[in-house]
Amino acid sequence: MDALQRNREAFKHQSKGFSSEGNTYADAEGLAWMLADLPMSIESAVLDVATGTGEFARALAPHVATVIGLDATDAMLDRGKEFAKRHAITNITFKKGIAETLPFQSETFDIVSSRYAFHHFADPKPVLAEMVRVCKRGGHLIVVDIVVPELVNAAQYNHHEQLCDRSHTRCLGFTELKSLFCRSGAEVISARSRDIEEPVVEWLDFSLTPQTDRDELLRAIDQDLNGGPKTGLSPYKRNSVLYFKQRDAAVVGRKS
Repeated sequence: MDALQRNREAFKHQSKGFSSEGNTYADAEGLAWMLADLPMSIESAVLDVATGTGEFARALAPHVATVIGLDATDAMLDRGKEFAKRHAITNITFKKGIAETLPFQSETFDIVSSRYAFHHFADPKPVLAEMVRVCKRGGHLIVVDIVVPELVNAAQYNHHEQLCDRSHTRCLGFTELKSLFCRSGAEVISARSRDIEEPVVEWLDFSLTPQTDRDELLRAIDQDLNGGPKTGLSPYKRNSVLYFKQRDAAVVGRKS
């Protein structure tokens, strides 16, 4: 099964677990942090790549003219349409498509975005190249994703993320993500990162982690907590609840 098939299968099932308000992956404060350095105009046409249920598209919608949310999974698009209708957002449309071959002409959009998707792609390079292609000259691109924290073994980190969710392919490093922008023809104008904490059990439950993978991951986290091999997840307990840390990055570029 290739990465696209894994993603479609995983998100077909995970779509059912999204909150009724459609804010599973970010609250208002988190979305504001992501968008803080993105130039937006009420005249902007936006493409949100791998939109999922359209959380980022809905966050962009009040600030721009139109948003197209593109995704490869029907179940996610259906949920996105439901959420947009529920919130009476009328300037979003949803379209099925593949990130590696965007079904749009070159230089169509003022802003091209993607959030929490790059670690699911088999190779992020052609995806960002396509995002740059369909962005107008002088337009902006934003990628928000989890990245491998500094001083963490990337292979170990990605292995344990994959145990939780088999649709996870590979997290980039923060420097690697910024370099990818430059190599793709987009000048980086802002790059920020922050740590967020996640309850381990909720993470596993939402991802529908199979029991064998769940058991292996929990054993590895327990060993990490007790001085054994590091998972890269920086696990800890607070009030008897098990947490781990993820590093978010938001990179904004301008197409020259």
